[in-house]
Amino acid sequence: MNNFENVFVIADQIQNDLRPVSMELLGAAKELAEKLGVKVQALVMGHNLKDIPQILIERGADEVYIVDQPELKEYTTLTYRRAAIAVLNSFEKPPHIVLCGATTLGRDLAPRIAAYFETGLTADCTELDIGEYTHKGKADPSKIGTFKNCLYAIRPSFGESLKARILGPWKNPQMATARAGAMIPSRVNTKRSGEIIPMKVEFDKSDFRVKVIETIREVSKDLDLVKAKVIVSGGFGLGGEEGFNLLKDFSTIFNDSAIGASRKAVDSGWIPYAHQVGQTGKTVRPVVYIALGISGAIQHRVGISNSETIIAVNKDENAPIFQFAHYGIVGDLYEVVPLLKEQFKKVMGN
Repeated sequence: MNNFENVFVIADQIQNDLRPVSMELLGAAKELAEKLGVKVQALVMGHNLKDIPQILIERGADEVYIVDQPELKEYTTLTYRRAAIAVLNSFEKPPHIVLCGATTLGRDLAPRIAAYFETGLTADCTELDIGEYTHKGKADPSKIGTFKNCLYAIRPSFGESLKARILGPWKNPQMATARAGAMIPSRVNTKRSGEIIPMKVEFDKSDFRVKVIETIREVSKDLDLVKAKVIVSGGFGLGGEEGFNLLKDFSTIFNDSAIGASRKAVDSGWIPYAHQVGQTGKTVRPVVYIALGISGAIQHRVGISNSETIIAVNKDENAPIFQFAHYGIVGDLYEVVPLLKEQFKKVMGN
């Protein structure tokens, strides 16, 4: 099997903390690789990576390329670009598909790689698939023909009201970045075996034009929306900033919970942007999503559509959120939430 037939994932880590989007990418890559009958390869870059390569194998990678060097301790565009391209250039031909997370790192690095290989890149995808494509456009006769095993990079368009399938089968690698929270993470299998391949990269002086002096990372335990199993989210219907105190009190009865918000609540200055769920915020996949005072605009819907159960409370019986919520309650949330809290406590034995 040749390297250029495979699906290649660039893992995302911050200070040796493997980001959830990496597991989501591996989940998507496994599905693509099964359809193609090829391997899943992964690349992780950094310093003192410890058990990260093994975690990637347990999550579905068949081969893990590691560049573990002091120069990569902190992310900078030029050093990571140099390392990623060096690994990809070590293959006979570029991989068929290269995937990155639509994160701060991925959104910066993926375009640099695409520009180097003079290939296309679809950003912020919510779905990925493999299919056939027949191109009939006569503007460029060299592109006419039928192409098998194309990467279908699918992402929302026209204000999230439609899905666009974007293809670029004329040159490999076919590239995409995937929105965090949009893909199903691969499951852990500690019995999986794979190959870990260390790589050594020679850097150029020009790669160090930018230096990171210090990285200050504050991780709030009550704010990890992507990992939360229960999200209690508030919208403009809360009426003001003080409404989020009710949500915070409600959320305390759940384990692994977080507070979310609609864009309008964030734009009103009631809660920081880090809590925003939706097209311009985070895409989430909780077991339970409780929407309080949220109308349910399409931009918010796309961010919560993968939730297992959606419970909505709104005064307006015609609110769009009732069209896709699994359970809907028409009423004043300030009257409903205390009742919901007591019922949940009874069911959970609190």
